[in-house]
Amino acid sequence: MPNFAWMSEKSTAPSKKFSWKKWLKYSYLAALHILAGVAAFLILTALAVKFKWTNDAGDVDINNRYYEDIASQYGNESKKDSATLARDEYIMFQRLGVLSRFYPHNAKVISEAYQHDKNVYTALRMLDAVNILLRDNKEFIRAMKEVNKKAKFNTGSVYAWSNYTVWKQFCNTIIKDKQAIDSVSRLTGVESRIIVMCVVGEQLRMFNSGREKFKQYVYPYSRLILPSNRGYGVSGILEHTALRIESTLFNEKDPFYPGDYFQQTINVRDSFPEVINDSISAHKHKTIQRLIKGGDHYYSYLYTAYLMRQFQAHWEQNGFDLSNRPEILGTLFNLGYQKSKPKKNPEVGGSTFKIGEKDYTFGGLCFEFYYSGEMQDAFPITGRGFIPVKELEKNNKTWIEAIKKRIEEEEKARLEAEEAAAAEVK
Repeated sequence: MPNFAWMSEKSTAPSKKFSWKKWLKYSYLAALHILAGVAAFLILTALAVKFKWTNDAGDVDINNRYYEDIASQYGNESKKDSATLARDEYIMFQRLGVLSRFYPHNAKVISEAYQHDKNVYTALRMLDAVNILLRDNKEFIRAMKEVNKKAKFNTGSVYAWSNYTVWKQFCNTIIKDKQAIDSVSRLTGVESRIIVMCVVGEQLRMFNSGREKFKQYVYPYSRLILPSNRGYGVSGILEHTALRIESTLFNEKDPFYPGDYFQQTINVRDSFPEVINDSISAHKHKTIQRLIKGGDHYYSYLYTAYLMRQFQAHWEQNGFDLSNRPEILGTLFNLGYQKSKPKKNPEVGGSTFKIGEKDYTFGGLCFEFYYSGEMQDAFPITGRGFIPVKELEKNNKTWIEAIKKRIEEEEKARLEAEEAAAAEVK
């Protein structure tokens, strides 16, 4: 049997002692080499930068000539005349139309850029940049070339009535009344554009070819027309309609009653006998006096808004909403209360007339104007034809209180004046 006894005996082999000298020597040499390596790396990096050893090989962009064309294509934009601007804007919209067929997202982005600063040439350059990327798309390039070939273009509107010079003058006159119209809109919750729509319909129909040729005789609108031979105010409200509008505001049993709120929005004692310039019958009614006050169309807009609100209330009670039916509102405005019969498929119409050589119905003209975009900046389509009454009560609480206070003060002053006059007689 092997003898393993030696394994239990204490080893007598000599052990190596730790040497500080050697440790310091090797540490020093290691640090020296590391520092030398870092120094060498820094020197080589500096040399590489100086002599451009690390630079990638440069080359001219494949689209370089296209970029040059875009940069110089449109010349000095500040020296463009109005005719050139109109042509270039037309081309821009045509090209946007083409692009929208292929890449609607990019067409939308460019359109938004144009809307931001109205710079035609920014949009054209953005379109040129797209052309570079799509130059291999034969269908796209062919469509774009067709746009550029069209030397002649139509600067008119599809809405024929808006192409007359007098229309622009008329717009300027309406816009001067923006403050009054917007005040009425805020007070009654009727969208400003709906109010303007009724005035547009009434003003334009006064110049149909059955009376005078629109293009030749329509007013160079320095003012709005007061059609006293057929109605009152700039929206031509008939006498019996005006009286019904006002009485409906205070008659809860009337099917057109719009709510208690509206009674607080009118001073029924307002009258202007000193400016009456109409028929003797108008003197009988303060309602009519308000509508025909010269130079101030506030009440014309207010009564127009009331009528729209009353039609909306009538239809809402029967389960129908006229908020997005300007053609029906226009038709009802023209035909009156007796024709308001809420139903699923109401007919558009009203009085018929010509503007230029084209036939219109009142409701059809109102529809065209509402969606035409004309005067959109001043009187936009908001998507809310009628603000709910509860919201009006909340939003206009302070305003209504101020109106009530003013009416009370005016009434007090009136009574005091009457008492003073009576005392003088005695």
